[in-house]
Amino acid sequence: MNADALLQVLRDEFVLAAPEVDAALMQWLSNPDDPGPAAEAATLFDRLAQASRVVGLEGAAIVLDLLRDGISVFATLEPTARQDALGWLAQWQPPLQAYFDAPSHEAATDALIGFLASGPVAPAPDQLALLRELLREPPAVPEHLLEDSTTRAAAIDVPATDPGDDVSLDVPEDVDAALYDVFLDDAPAQVAALAEAVHALAAGRIDISTLHEARRVAHTFKGSGNIIGIRGIGRLAHRIEDVLDHAVEREGRIPAALARDLEQAVACLDQMIYALRGEEDPPRDAAGWLARLGEWVRAIREGRAETLAVDTLPAALAAEPAPRALPEARPEARAATPSQAPEGSAEEPARATLRIAVDRLDRLVRRAGQALVHQGRAEEMVRQVEDRLGQIELANRALQDRLRDLELAVDRQGHDLQSRAQAEGGLFDSLELDRYNELQSLVRFTAEMIADEAEHAKAARAQVQTAVQALRKQGHELVEQHRELIGARLVPARQVISRLKRNVAQTARATHKEVDLHIEGEQMLLDTDVLDRLTEPLLHLLRNAVDHGIEPPEERQRAGKPPQGTVRLSFERDSRTVTVVCADDGRGLDLPTIHARAIELELLQRDDPITEAELARLILLPGFSTRTEVTEISGRGVGLDVVADRLRAMKGRIDIDSRAGQGSRFTLTVPATTGLQHALMVDVAGHTYALPSEGVVLALAAGQGQLAMTPQGLVFRYAGQSYRYQKLGPWLGLPAGESGGEARPVVLARVGSGEIALEVDRILDSRELILQDIGRYLRRVRGVAGGAFRADGKLLFLLDLEALEQAYASPVRLAAAERLRRRMQVERKHVLVVDDAISVRKTLAQLLGDAGYDVTTARDGFDALDALIRRQADVVLTDLEMPNLNGLELTRRLRESRLWKTLPVVMLTSRATHKHLRSAEEAGVDVFLTKPYEDGELLAEVRRLAFGED
Repeated sequence: MNADALLQVLRDEFVLAAPEVDAALMQWLSNPDDPGPAAEAATLFDRLAQASRVVGLEGAAIVLDLLRDGISVFATLEPTARQDALGWLAQWQPPLQAYFDAPSHEAATDALIGFLASGPVAPAPDQLALLRELLREPPAVPEHLLEDSTTRAAAIDVPATDPGDDVSLDVPEDVDAALYDVFLDDAPAQVAALAEAVHALAAGRIDISTLHEARRVAHTFKGSGNIIGIRGIGRLAHRIEDVLDHAVEREGRIPAALARDLEQAVACLDQMIYALRGEEDPPRDAAGWLARLGEWVRAIREGRAETLAVDTLPAALAAEPAPRALPEARPEARAATPSQAPEGSAEEPARATLRIAVDRLDRLVRRAGQALVHQGRAEEMVRQVEDRLGQIELANRALQDRLRDLELAVDRQGHDLQSRAQAEGGLFDSLELDRYNELQSLVRFTAEMIADEAEHAKAARAQVQTAVQALRKQGHELVEQHRELIGARLVPARQVISRLKRNVAQTARATHKEVDLHIEGEQMLLDTDVLDRLTEPLLHLLRNAVDHGIEPPEERQRAGKPPQGTVRLSFERDSRTVTVVCADDGRGLDLPTIHARAIELELLQRDDPITEAELARLILLPGFSTRTEVTEISGRGVGLDVVADRLRAMKGRIDIDSRAGQGSRFTLTVPATTGLQHALMVDVAGHTYALPSEGVVLALAAGQGQLAMTPQGLVFRYAGQSYRYQKLGPWLGLPAGESGGEARPVVLARVGSGEIALEVDRILDSRELILQDIGRYLRRVRGVAGGAFRADGKLLFLLDLEALEQAYASPVRLAAAERLRRRMQVERKHVLVVDDAISVRKTLAQLLGDAGYDVTTARDGFDALDALIRRQADVVLTDLEMPNLNGLELTRRLRESRLWKTLPVVMLTSRATHKHLRSAEEAGVDVFLTKPYEDGELLAEVRRLAFGED
């Protein structure tokens, strides 16, 4: 058969296959999560590529290879990007048909190159140039053309690589830091186990169970790399897994050349991981080994793995240095943080870094703070010694003055004796003379002792002053050390941004609203503990803003607003505080409804006087909700009260500003670090207490402002404002004391009900406190927020004014609030997540936790059964492939148990073949989802199963 006849066969094949490809692409476009149409389209592209090679059109075959491999790339993209990519792929037919009608024609070639260059799987410009040359080659006798095309294909290495798959080790800016740290901690041991198994495979001494375990580890690396967003790890691990799939099917009998290449690919993966940890340079041959494994995978699919030439390495590998040795288990050492991840730059050497657990860093900060406290105490004691030396010097000078008086008296006595002796004949009485000499000697001795004492005191003072200077210098160094340690805990706010965005998107989908989240200050550095403790309140605030604040699109349009609502989140930080503002352009707080609900719940009487600010703060009460029905998102009474509780535990506050029809604004203010607290020192009934500066509006000296009696009680008026008046002593269980008409200092402070005027006996000063652990018993005392040591070693208590006000409030209102909490509180659904990959467990736990579920995790099937014995779950999410007891066996055991026979099971796996689906159905799996999964789809299935929805 000549070239023209072969070309016509290809055209006929194209005419038959094109409608099938289009149908598969349209089906995939309408249901992107169904892997079946994607696999069918890839098979058809592969068939056309083989047909193109038969007639010698290697350029067209390469183009079809790119389209085929692009399908696997598109499956990993985010929904929007995947839709765009599929839209591009749907235009594949016209340029290829034009090329097959006129092969090597310049216009057809340019059109095909232009189509390829505009897509997401376009090769590099130099590779496109070589591909253009191949496309311009005319078809010829198959044997001759296949030989020539092989040489050219190897030269541009396009057919041997997955163009959409890069080997970048760039870490996404919005990476979940905790998840990334877990991956870096877990990866070295995993890759060492994988390397050992692959080495045994190459040596021909591997057992099938170890081979399965190696494939599972590669599968875990693929999932972790894709979840975190490190493309190089995910892509290379994917190819390693493909080869190990083949090895499992062949029970370990694979070509020696393939085993050797697999060893080097695993060594490359090992170097990638240690490059991320900051211990090695990124591998330069990663793209080559990815391409090499890609060629092996194609050969396996085409049934030519046994005949693939050992020496047909891609060009990318041919120029690289000799492959590195297989990795061995290494000791834990330094590693890079997300911000220090390697960028592959050879110009700037990587700095050595050290990974340290946050709790260990917290202990170092705490000990540095304790060292500062002890240094302060030592400095205070030295000052006391200095004061005593001053008193000794004063006493010494007084003694010297008295000694001079004594010397004068002795001299006068001697003069009197001499005068009397002369008057009596010039003779001294021997007894009187002895007494005088003895007294004079005693005076001289005393004078010498006093002079020595003065010298000793002077020397001691000089030494004390030297010690004071040394302690002061040490204090400065300790302060700097403390600041450095606190600075080491600073992380950018962007680490939680992806989680916050996902929370808003999920809530918007669940409530059928359109919401846009704008974030400012995401580069702001915050204390990692502060950021962690702020995350849950922010999730509640954002969920509340979308659910309660933002109106449905049709309601917004009726109000003259755009259909899409806007929520703004901003981070600010100064030397003392962190301020986070969450604002929306929704309907604002419905104060009349809040008032009516408070009366209904017996929190207020109808005629109780209450300001708008006090009314707005009722939404912070435990269990308070204006929704009368409980849903997954609202009505549970576990929303804004959680925000208030968390902020109070952080010694912070929340301010609410709402305008009807315009939106609400919640301002969260917390200390910038958990180890330090700026506070105002006050004296009450002879005791010193500290008031957090964040809760202090103004400190007024005695006589500023006026007291007045009103129908609502005693109020304090200052600068045109009226404040509820309260003595701090009774809140602390101390006697109020009688002022006798004398004015006392007043502190204007923020509490749960608004701003209040607190009377104290004295205002002392303000200072930075280094907070100490006050123990589990004192932590239970209502109104005690923390403690610090004073310079004299005594404990100074930091007061929680909001808790004190609540404890001093009306017992009736407190009882009503407690009844409200019990009535509104509902038990959250419990989900058990089972996966051997810690990064997957953590990601799923975070996703489900943010959606309002209680989550327990297990690392394999046996661990899951133990967890179910400890606590019953409402839904089980399990992986398919796990060590010890896999997902299928776990499901079978659940179905055989009387207790768990009806327990819903969702299986998450990247195994999407009909064989795996059929096995899952036979085992009793309720829902089968393939990775990568859509968060919304997963949450919808969990909600349906947990709440029994149809």
